[in-house]
Amino acid sequence: MRYPFIFLCSMLALAACDKPSNDNPLFPLAEGKRWTYQIETVYDNPESKTVKQTLEVHNLGSASLADGSNAWLRRTSNGHEYWFQISDQGVQRVAMKSPLQEQAVMDEAPRQVISNAMVVGTQWKHNTTPYFLRRRNETPSEFRYVDKFKSIPMTYTLAAVDEALDTPAGRFEHCARVEGQMELMLWHDDIYAYKPTPLLTREWYCPGVGLAQFERDEPTTAKFFQGGHLRMRLLGFTP
Repeated sequence: MRYPFIFLCSMLALAACDKPSNDNPLFPLAEGKRWTYQIETVYDNPESKTVKQTLEVHNLGSASLADGSNAWLRRTSNGHEYWFQISDQGVQRVAMKSPLQEQAVMDEAPRQVISNAMVVGTQWKHNTTPYFLRRRNETPSEFRYVDKFKSIPMTYTLAAVDEALDTPAGRFEHCARVEGQMELMLWHDDIYAYKPTPLLTREWYCPGVGLAQFERDEPTTAKFFQGGHLRMRLLGFTP
């Protein structure tokens, strides 16, 4: 089977651990930590609009995978669940479960979240998909539901390691900024041709807090596309 299922122990059997022995302060996985984010998506003209929502994230502690190894479980208020492990390379996502799935599914390969090599210029890759870029006159409209756009390689670069960041939850120092870029062949009305078009992300990870801000740019390039900008900012954090 290409995507083997994993099975969790019962929720009652989740280990009440304090935290991983090698917990990464830029992406803490210790049980009990909670985050609240505001997500704002601003869609480009025409039909411009702004959509706001709140997302809560909760660390649930360690859980056993089907292969006998342990991972650290994180659940969001929209019903998604993610499993993470810490390796010599850094923090990696190894499985996820959507609200429509009965069981979690292992990732084909671990997906690097943050690197242990805190050197500006360090790079890694994993596949992603457009978040909200859509076609106006085709079904399905969202690019993420179109087969050829469901899994596209993005290159991530550690762009900074000592930035200050202001959020609604406060000001954070010594944050790491990670930038991601992938390219799609999109039609551009201004040149009447297809050309490689970058989709960009920026992520700020702050010591002891983890992800404090996330931004995504998915441009509108033609009258039958609609893109825009997404920003997720930390509203509150419970250590």
